[in-house]
Amino acid sequence: MKIKWERNGKVLSLAAQGKIKDEDILPRSTTNEFPADTATVRVQRLSDKTPSVTIHIRGKSKKRTNTYNNYTYECAWTCRVNISNDWKTGTMSSNGELDESLTWLDVHNLVTEVKQVMK
Repeated sequence: MKIKWERNGKVLSLAAQGKIKDEDILPRSTTNEFPADTATVRVQRLSDKTPSVTIHIRGKSKKRTNTYNNYTYECAWTCRVNISNDWKTGTMSSNGELDESLTWLDVHNLVTEVKQVMK
């Protein structure tokens, strides 16, 4: 799964250091606009020594139909992993729904990769 980063000062700094590629930076947007089949990293609390990180892990996009009015729309199940800004304890929490094509080992590998970049 690809990892993309939502643009902000910290992310631009990571790109300048060569830790991430410029093409992996997405413009700021709402979370429902994050791409499917991608883990998008949002870094918050930039003024803190260690910022908070949320990884939005979106599965494959699927068409769904609302049975009430037959409205068809596309959506992707999303699991969010929140990494606290206390990197020493490394506390994390997740919420949302993990796409059936992904495993918790996939989530672990994504979190590990993001933590390595953030060091």
